[in-house]
Amino acid sequence: MASSAPAARFAEGEDPQQLGPDTEMLQHQGWALDADGMGVTKTFHFKSYFKAVSFVNLIASESSSKKHHPTMTVRIGSVDVHWTTHRPRGLTHKDITMARHCDHGASLMGAVDSGQGLKCGPSA
Repeated sequence: MASSAPAARFAEGEDPQQLGPDTEMLQHQGWALDADGMGVTKTFHFKSYFKAVSFVNLIASESSSKKHHPTMTVRIGSVDVHWTTHRPRGLTHKDITMARHCDHGASLMGAVDSGQGLKCGPSA
């Protein structure tokens, strides 16, 4: 059975032999390559909107200091994070480093499994 998952596409100047295993490690930790293989994405779940927004602020602080910013979508109990590099275009060590920062920050902020995250609407 052929896999339809995209292959990682690294930016010019990056070392695929180094970043390949790093990218695979991220995928084992719940990250996925985006549709064109030039970035990584993951959804983090939280038990409250406040924790989700606090997580966004934690990422924003580090992003500002590193001058590398993700695309983020905030919902009531989750945050989608997408890292990619625009110049040079493709996956870079900066994306890998910041994805690891997100995993560490999510742990500090009390991230939960998707079924335990806060959902909009009446409780079951």
